Amino acid sequence: MSITRRDWIRQSLLASATMLVAGPHVAQGCASERPDEILGKDDFILLNWNENPYGPSEVAKQAVGDAMKYANRYPDEKINELKEKLAKKNGLKPANFLLTAGSTEVLSLLGQHVGLQRGEVLTPFPTFPTALRFGERAGATIKKVELDANDRIDLDQTLGAISDKTTMVFICNPNNPTGTELETEDLKAFCRKVPENVLICVDEAYVEYSNAGMKGSMVDLVNELPNLVICRTFSKAYGLAGLRMGYAISNVRNIQALRDRHLGAEISTGWPPLVAASASLDDPEFINTCVAKNAEGKQIVYDAYDRWGVKYNPSSTNFVYARDDRFEKDLVAKMRAKGILITKWPTMTDHFRVSIGKPEHMRMYVKTVEEFLV
Repeated sequence: MSITRRDWIRQSLLASATMLVAGPHVAQGCASERPDEILGKDDFILLNWNENPYGPSEVAKQAVGDAMKYANRYPDEKINELKEKLAKKNGLKPANFLLTAGSTEVLSLLGQHVGLQRGEVLTPFPTFPTALRFGERAGATIKKVELDANDRIDLDQTLGAISDKTTMVFICNPNNPTGTELETEDLKAFCRKVPENVLICVDEAYVEYSNAGMKGSMVDLVNELPNLVICRTFSKAYGLAGLRMGYAISNVRNIQALRDRHLGAEISTGWPPLVAASASLDDPEFINTCVAKNAEGKQIVYDAYDRWGVKYNPSSTNFVYARDDRFEKDLVAKMRAKGILITKWPTMTDHFRVSIGKPEHMRMYVKTVEEFLV
């Protein structure tokens, strides 16, 4: 369907289909990696879900404790407060933000939107699968563009793959599971070239860890491009994965359309995650420390892989993606038997992924995984 920019602005692309409600999401390939019986046990080193081993920050913990006396109240006040803070931090308005229980809620809404139009999601692949999986469940076609020889997103190939069937382009930057990052200006140029009747979803879950940092965000394009939606989360660098706090950034019409179709009407989050997120934004030193310690942990893995001749991607995230051909088969199971959980999605036919824990975790990981070198 071809529409003009003026038509698009009058009626958001996201307002053109009814959203459905799907069941709870489990990240692809992770359901069997972390069963309930091990949650909370200190005898496992958890290096499989890209969690921040240092979080939440002390100020976030204090804020959550103080907030419990308001747990009987709806959190409208704190929703508005967090939006104001995010708007100031990103140079936008509160109306440019939708708060959700993790960024997976935004991704699932976008996937369902495309699926209910029987549209097409175009994506570099492999990548984070939530939007793709929910899109397929709702009837979308998924069109994949292979990564280049260095596991990097090929923007030229992706742009060339856009057709009149394409409803949304999904870009995860830095990319999960490969850990690679696009140059900021290259991605901005790409976004500007995408036709205005095609949504662009840029998932910035790992932007705080990236080489470019927050300067690598596409947020500067929000007021320029009416078809851009950015997803972010407090689950990674901020260490709030268990509190489920994320958000979408877009123009006001898109945000309103997403909110109208959001199952929780923006109150799926409560006082604890809202105040934890707000307090975390006031504690930049915690993020700086986590990023620095993450780099230290990555270097431990890099040094070991270099010694052993293991091929890996220098990572702009809190995980490392590596080829598995230098290790025995069934590495995930063998590491699990040693008390260390790592990841190998079904799509990772020749690779595996290890999240970065504390330096002592990574030294233990290196010592253990060396046992399975071939």
